[in-house]
Amino acid sequence: MKNKTIRATLCAALLIATALASASFALDFSAEFVEKEGETTRKGKIYMTAEKSRFELDGSGEIEVTRADKKVMWLVFPKKKVYVEEEFFGALPGDATNGDPKDTGDLSREDLGYEIVDTFRLRKYLVTVKYNNGETQDQYYEWRRNGFPIPVKMQSLNGEYAYEYKKIKFAPQDPNLFAEPKGYRKIGIEELDELETVKQNKTKKK
Repeated sequence: MKNKTIRATLCAALLIATALASASFALDFSAEFVEKEGETTRKGKIYMTAEKSRFELDGSGEIEVTRADKKVMWLVFPKKKVYVEEEFFGALPGDATNGDPKDTGDLSREDLGYEIVDTFRLRKYLVTVKYNNGETQDQYYEWRRNGFPIPVKMQSLNGEYAYEYKKIKFAPQDPNLFAEPKGYRKIGIEELDELETVKQNKTKKK
């Protein structure tokens, strides 16, 4: 995938895909999110149900809609009136490949006590995920809120990457937020890259 703006959105989408896979009951909420990667900060809004999510990344000119129920993801560009369709890369409960369960790793959490985050008292954990019988592993921090089934905040050990939900509101979400775009032209990644190249060339000539 060549387009940089898509990669930025997919980084956030990967976290929500994990949430969609792990949520065992209906979850309807909206929230603001803040994603930090090094010195870069991205903000936006998310709308979510048990099997659907919608990201609106501020200043990106794009919207990302994930449909776990259809195993598809749409990257929508309102200004261009186009969208890209990608296969949903998150594992759903009960999904299998060639009859064998997907390897999601051996996950463990170390309780580090409570911290106040965005005025809420959250439980902090050190999460360790081991793969291939412990040959490789990932570690990160997560903060959890009572009554909320997914982490409110996640952060790498070195603090270079962090992701957080703020102003969480529980309410049924409008189904139209997660619908395939109407009146938009479906294109591939290659064509999107060509449109971006043309735009950059026009900008240079001005």
